[in-house]
Amino acid sequence: MVAVILFRLNVHGSGYVSPDSQAYLDLAQNIKDGHGFYVPNEGTAGRHYFSAWPVGYPVLIYLFSQVTSLDVYWASKILNLLFIGAGFLLLRHLCRQYAFVLASVYGAYTYLEVYSFTWSEAPFLLGLLLLAYVASQVWAGRGTNGHVLVIFLICLSLFLLRYVGAFSFGVPALLGLYWSYKRKYKVAGKLLVVTTLLALLAAAYLYTNYRLSGFITGFDRLKDETESAGGFVLMLLKGLFNEFLVIREYRAQNQPDYLLYTTALLQLLLLLYIVVQVRTRYSFWQEAVADRFSAACFGVAFLYLGAILALRIVSRFDELDYRLLSPFSFPVFIGLLYTLVKLPDASREIVRVKYALFCFFVLSLLVNVPKNYVVSQLQQLL
Repeated sequence: MVAVILFRLNVHGSGYVSPDSQAYLDLAQNIKDGHGFYVPNEGTAGRHYFSAWPVGYPVLIYLFSQVTSLDVYWASKILNLLFIGAGFLLLRHLCRQYAFVLASVYGAYTYLEVYSFTWSEAPFLLGLLLLAYVASQVWAGRGTNGHVLVIFLICLSLFLLRYVGAFSFGVPALLGLYWSYKRKYKVAGKLLVVTTLLALLAAAYLYTNYRLSGFITGFDRLKDETESAGGFVLMLLKGLFNEFLVIREYRAQNQPDYLLYTTALLQLLLLLYIVVQVRTRYSFWQEAVADRFSAACFGVAFLYLGAILALRIVSRFDELDYRLLSPFSFPVFIGLLYTLVKLPDASREIVRVKYALFCFFVLSLLVNVPKNYVVSQLQQLL
């Protein structure tokens, strides 16, 4: 995984730096240069307060750059690899025997792109995974004061990484309501206090943005007209369809794309094989809902999806593609795979299903190595 991402970085024309990536790197460098959160204006003299995105990710890049003495570009890339490593460790904690199957999901095209670019989605995905795990502990009644504190810190971090991270405040709120229903008022009270405190801190942050920049989130996000209802639904369906194409996405401009057709057919055949083998032995969806961690993953995913759709309906800031939808698909994939790997190895077929999934995600990792570069180098050698 690390080798593939580093290889992609070295052969990609821009080093996987988008305009948003450059903004994060510029702020990190700006802090290193002693200018704080005030960045240069584009095309004019002077500086303005950085508020179009939260400062969390650039601050992480800055801190890691200071600790390692790497420039901000390589600090961001190595930091992303560390986020992957932290995710691997958590997945290993969840299921040591089949941690390699769970971790193989990072080989999907979407997540390779996210962790190759300098994007705040990289730590955001890790935060969602941690949130689902800690929430499942509290939900199962194993929560302590430490768990409640960790939920507070994770939710605050998610907001400081991406404004839409405020959706996560719904997790302690729902847990608080759940334990109120169970008449565990002490735990419920702590969770509802955490929710209130998170809301107040987020409001204070946004108010600071407004005072220092004139806008809550950097600019007027409501000025652009949004798509028609039909256009929005089509964009959403296309985005969701692509999110669950593991190896290669559909792009209209690339058609005919025979590699897409082949890999999509292979994925469909694998899915049919899994359904047939599992359905004859287990009630998969009952297992998924019964497991607190898997259910927490699905809950976090759909809370996020509801939040991003609500924001996207009123503000036309980005297309609904893998960058915006990866925080939805990632916990869904993890929840599904976790349910699958936790099924008892009562037959060879179930074991084969688990290894088949692993092989498929590894295939995705290999297919998404920059093939044109490899071929051109081989041609030069020959």
